[in-house]
Amino acid sequence: MKTSLILCSCALLALSSCSTTKTIKFSEKQNDVYTTENLKEFLKKNKNPKVVLRVPEVSINTTTQENIDYLYNSIENQLLSSGFVVRDRQLFNQIIENESNNVDYEKLKEKSDTDLIIELTKLDPSILYETNQFYDKKNRVRTEKEGIHERYGASVEFKVVSIENNEYAGMYKLNYTPCTYGCIVSQSFKDLRKELKDKKKKEAEPYEGVEKDVLEEFIKDATIKLVNEMRY
Repeated sequence: MKTSLILCSCALLALSSCSTTKTIKFSEKQNDVYTTENLKEFLKKNKNPKVVLRVPEVSINTTTQENIDYLYNSIENQLLSSGFVVRDRQLFNQIIENESNNVDYEKLKEKSDTDLIIELTKLDPSILYETNQFYDKKNRVRTEKEGIHERYGASVEFKVVSIENNEYAGMYKLNYTPCTYGCIVSQSFKDLRKELKDKKKKEAEPYEGVEKDVLEEFIKDATIKLVNEMRY
């Protein structure tokens, strides 16, 4: 993970080069989920529901215009692995557009042959977690005399709509908290002061957040949790 302090990471075999070994931990942020009884009952009777993933442009909270289709593909692949029949989202959007903004959900279900809309309403890959505490090598909690440690987490939000009933069937906010099992960081106070001084001279970077591979793994895990919450 990137950090604003660019804290020096120490490998176990290189502890001798660092003045102090420190481990930071963050408490896991709880998910916020809600599933209607109607959806649970529907999924009990329909083991292979037909779904479509919708991804409005406003759902992504980033300052870069990078292509993130790989995340959408990860969600759809995980839905397929969970037994869902996944409809083509582009074709589904065309059907809606052809309805001239007067969507009749009964007709929409018939034309699209889809049961549920799973809408990705928000994705934030740059939630900042920070602490001025760390654990020493004896697992004792210590407080930094200067500076703080930072890591980036993420969150994703889904909304599920039942087409047949035209109702919101579920709302899900799923979180990725960094360093829940500990991240090793180490840096002398002398170097820390120097970096803090240098940092003040530099302009802030235009974008920081969870690294691509970590974000993709989080999205896969979040989709698994989404399916489990919907079904159980």
